[in-house]
Amino acid sequence: MRVHAQSGHRPHLSVLQSLPLLLLLWLTSTALAAGAGPFGPWQAPLLRDHPLVGRIHDTASGRAISRAGLERRLKAAPIVLLGETHDNADHHRIQAALLRAFAAAAPRPPAVVFEMIAEDRQARLDALMKLPERTADHLFDAVNWDDSGWPARALYAPLMTAALDAGGPLIAAGAPRRSLRAITEKGEDAISPARRKALKLAPLPERQQAAMEREIVKAHCDMIPNSAARRMSVIQRLRDALLAAKLVRGWRAAGRAALITGNGHVRKDRAAPLYLARHGAPRPLVVWIAEAREEAKEIADLLPDDAPPAAIADIVIVTPRAEREDPCAKFRRFMKRKKG
Repeated sequence: MRVHAQSGHRPHLSVLQSLPLLLLLWLTSTALAAGAGPFGPWQAPLLRDHPLVGRIHDTASGRAISRAGLERRLKAAPIVLLGETHDNADHHRIQAALLRAFAAAAPRPPAVVFEMIAEDRQARLDALMKLPERTADHLFDAVNWDDSGWPARALYAPLMTAALDAGGPLIAAGAPRRSLRAITEKGEDAISPARRKALKLAPLPERQQAAMEREIVKAHCDMIPNSAARRMSVIQRLRDALLAAKLVRGWRAAGRAALITGNGHVRKDRAAPLYLARHGAPRPLVVWIAEAREEAKEIADLLPDDAPPAAIADIVIVTPRAEREDPCAKFRRFMKRKKG
């Protein structure tokens, strides 16, 4: 539009009013192109420009929601399950942010339950919480993190800091290695009847059991027999049941509780939520943090394909993909060494 100063003409008022909106749209598009989104800037390097990255998806409605909308739901929930891919730094940043939002609404600090810390470390966590000063490094040292087999401290530090800042009980919920070794050798007989009863560790419905075994075979690159998957499914079920039991303990002690665990343990149909229901606990809000895949066109493409998205999680958040070695190549080398 040309403005003639001599004639005294001025740009039309509607054009002037639209300039802030145009500027806002430009800034928004620039931020999205830079990978900011609701939880950016991203640390994981792969597929940052994937169209699903940054989406916060409500599986019930099939629509995207805002970060503020998600935080409102977190604040209203008595129990939240925050899934992750263990070696993706963005997942732990997001978990930390969501945990802070969850804790901010509590009349008293919520309990935070960790898959990554074996339950036999609980006394060390309790001692840590009595110290006048507590940092993420103090927590890592207390539970011998560097010898645990979990990813480097730096990835989990933001999350551990958020858990400590929340100020509530920290609960160790991982199955100790000796328990897992015993199950590998003896199967479900390695778990005493009393412990099975306390954990509500009744068998899964056959359809769900079969789906779990197929998923385990697939996760091991189709290189293990079904018989091995059935034995391994006992370990998966024990972990799910143990996480749920510790969540119930935390919820009863603090009034609200959050679980930090791998995505496979949060799925609503057969993982920790199933055992929460067996304990009579409130229905949790389940958040699955997914990595983008190059071929994915919709959210369902990022989730297990044996159930619809709403049966797996309530909320799905999509991030870029961490850079890692091909897990199947790594597993093939392991199997070759085992046979040799």
